[in-house]
Amino acid sequence: MNFSVKPDPAETISMTGIFSHFHSLQTAIQFAEESHKATGQNLANVNTPNYKTKEVPFDQLLARLSQDPGMENRQSFSVEPTSGLQERKDGNNVDLDRELAMLKKNSLAFQTLAQLLGSKMGILQKAISS
Repeated sequence: MNFSVKPDPAETISMTGIFSHFHSLQTAIQFAEESHKATGQNLANVNTPNYKTKEVPFDQLLARLSQDPGMENRQSFSVEPTSGLQERKDGNNVDLDRELAMLKKNSLAFQTLAQLLGSKMGILQKAISS
């Protein structure tokens, strides 16, 4: 006699699904890191004549997340000039209040993503040790 128990597909998560979550979180964390760097450069150049505000467009993150998780993309996100900001007389268009708000928003996003990644790692560790 051969006794075998087949797991209910509704109760199982494929390994591909688990790693897809890790890939998405890794990509979002990388986006937050690149965005943080761009905002830091903007703040550092708030008084530099003719400096133009730069950012990492959110649509780059969406495009990267829509790719197949099996496709490894270690390329950095591209930093692009921000349009539609008012220039001062010296040609600089960095808005200090806007950049500080972006920095805070990005920091909160990074912390949230890092916590999510940590909880996913904890779940995986429990599953392995069980």
